[in-house]
Amino acid sequence: MSPAGYLVVTDILIDVSRGDQRAIDYLDGLQGAWSLSTATALELVVGAKNNREVAQIDQLVAAYRMIPLTEGIGRRAYNLLKRYAKSHGLRTFDSLIAATAIEEQRTLSTMNRKHFAMIDELNLDVPEY
Repeated sequence: MSPAGYLVVTDILIDVSRGDQRAIDYLDGLQGAWSLSTATALELVVGAKNNREVAQIDQLVAAYRMIPLTEGIGRRAYNLLKRYAKSHGLRTFDSLIAATAIEEQRTLSTMNRKHFAMIDELNLDVPEY
């Protein structure tokens, strides 16, 4: 684990919002604080099916620390995209999430190893639930 804790991404939070007990247990078992990136919150809103789901996202965002996008995160995301977008298919939101984890010295917690595995400076935690 990195010293600052974990940055939990969209896929795990969707599982939690759907009541997946394994995902809930995973989050409860994380040592140290966890938070989410503003980019993750944006992804959640984009994927919401209706206003009820948006309201649930609002509750989630209010309950946990959301790390804002900064100039440093934006610059790092830009460099990650330059390096990995064409060669590995890195997408904009994923670059912002990875950049947030790197800049904030957090371990990125995701079920999607292939989206992030190519980024050497990123600490990954892939749950096995």
